[in-house]
Amino acid sequence: MLSLCMIVKNEEDNLERCLKSVYDVVDEIIIVDTGSTDKTVDIAKKFGATVFYYKWNNDFSAARNFSLDKAKGDRILLMDADDALDEDGKKMINVLLEDDKIDAYLFETISYVGEEPGSDALSNLNVRLIKNKAEYRFIGAIHEQILISILNHGGNVAEVPIKVYHYGYLSKIIKEKDKRNRNMSILKKELKRDPDNPFHNFNIGAEYMALGDYERAYNYFKKSFYCSKDVKTGYTTKLIIRMIICLNQLNKVDEAFSLCNESIEKYPNVTDIMFLKGMLYHRINHYQEAINCFKRCIDMGEPPLIYRFITGVGGFKAYLAMGEVFMDIKDFDNAIECFLNSFRLNPSNKAILYKLSNAYFSRYDEKTAIEKIVSHFDVSPEAYTIISDIFFLNGKYHESLKFIDMALNSLKNNITYYIKGRTLMYLHKYGEAVECFEMIDGGEYILDSHINNIICRLLIGKDIKNPMLSLKKHFIEAYKVFFKFDLLLKKDVVLPIGVEDTGTYTNVIFIILDKLFEIQEFELFEKSLNMLNMVNEKDVLLRLGKLYYRHGAYKLAEEELTRSMKLFDIIDEEGMIILSNLCGKKEDKIS
Repeated sequence: MLSLCMIVKNEEDNLERCLKSVYDVVDEIIIVDTGSTDKTVDIAKKFGATVFYYKWNNDFSAARNFSLDKAKGDRILLMDADDALDEDGKKMINVLLEDDKIDAYLFETISYVGEEPGSDALSNLNVRLIKNKAEYRFIGAIHEQILISILNHGGNVAEVPIKVYHYGYLSKIIKEKDKRNRNMSILKKELKRDPDNPFHNFNIGAEYMALGDYERAYNYFKKSFYCSKDVKTGYTTKLIIRMIICLNQLNKVDEAFSLCNESIEKYPNVTDIMFLKGMLYHRINHYQEAINCFKRCIDMGEPPLIYRFITGVGGFKAYLAMGEVFMDIKDFDNAIECFLNSFRLNPSNKAILYKLSNAYFSRYDEKTAIEKIVSHFDVSPEAYTIISDIFFLNGKYHESLKFIDMALNSLKNNITYYIKGRTLMYLHKYGEAVECFEMIDGGEYILDSHINNIICRLLIGKDIKNPMLSLKKHFIEAYKVFFKFDLLLKKDVVLPIGVEDTGTYTNVIFIILDKLFEIQEFELFEKSLNMLNMVNEKDVLLRLGKLYYRHGAYKLAEEELTRSMKLFDIIDEEGMIILSNLCGKKEDKIS
């Protein structure tokens, strides 16, 4: 008999997907609810689950062990509500249940990261199937582990190529559930009790890394590394990989190379490290060395399951990275070949097609490039939407409009209206663009739609009251910026935002500036520059210089970057590279 054991809280968006993936291979479903206020429990009962209630006490192990105590099966399948068992894995589970010699099986967990499933993922091995023994219990208040107790009691453990897909690290879910703050709070308490615990230091470092605090993350990783130097752990190579990434982000390239070389010698079959070394070479413009590293990655293939972390480094990601190097050296034929190989290995990753389209437009005339791009898609409204977006990003606005209109023949949603509105805006058809933006009632594009709507209305002298009310309700920082901007246009006066931290407001101002420059509405752009007087951020000239450079206004870029250094002593690595590149550039779009 096989029991499924899970702990859940407010998982109505995930639980049905999970239970559908496993209900026909388990004999019993044990759900421990730790305080749901949505339809989670109803969904669980729909699948015949036995539901128990547990008062949450900030201890994941305690809750998980409570679920194990309720299981009647002789084997237990361990899942989270935001997991889904791979269809092929189901066929293997019955075979595993027949082998009484193995106490626990490790499955590969593919954790989707970023905005949507399939675009990027990380890999880990996790204990998923265990014998139901009282001595096999989780330890640790967070990032709880059961493998240690199984090994300490002499249990036999085996790896199997069964995949579990994990959706809990997608950006939207992390934000909605406030996972970072929750995890950080528990980890800080654990570290107070045991400050030299390498696993806790590793995990809190991972949280800081996810928040973009690479300095603090690296310091925790370094402590974890030295605390566990003589201890065999299952996460050592993942720790090293994260340390290399942090060093790169902190511009400590020499240290990153040193750690790469040292680690490649110690872990010669961990493809991830060779991949990161290639990325470092690309960063410092050592193009042939980078290509050699990525070719080596392809020869190595994916690392063994126990070491696997960055998915695709032995295949599609190596080809993709190599293609980007070839693009930099303007070897477009090889770039195209690399992107095609990458797409063949991972056809679900549409982002590769965006890279491929850039290569096609660089290599071929416009007609040929368009034909080649379209040839990679099936005939469907979803395909037309992606094609339209690709053409838009390559500045082919008339082609973009043609394909989004084809999509809208049968697919009318927030995304298609947004793409059409944005395209019309860049074609200076502002009145028609407004009509599209006003069809959008939610989703990830809503803020950008409101901003575009207001800009279009200002350009044709139309009232901005309705989109401003929406901004005030949902995006107060953007509302404050446009409120001041409207005053500026009407009265030619600029008032400061206030005493708050103005970083967020500055971001909104630069979104507006970027759009106005892109659509070449220079008169309104010049007036918009006065909004920078509303904020007190010392890097505004640096950011303005970068904006000018992106749009080919090289003389203005040089002026603003130079002013940033002279007035505020502010410059970064990217700014220095731009100034270096500007030495031979004289072209300018506006003066």
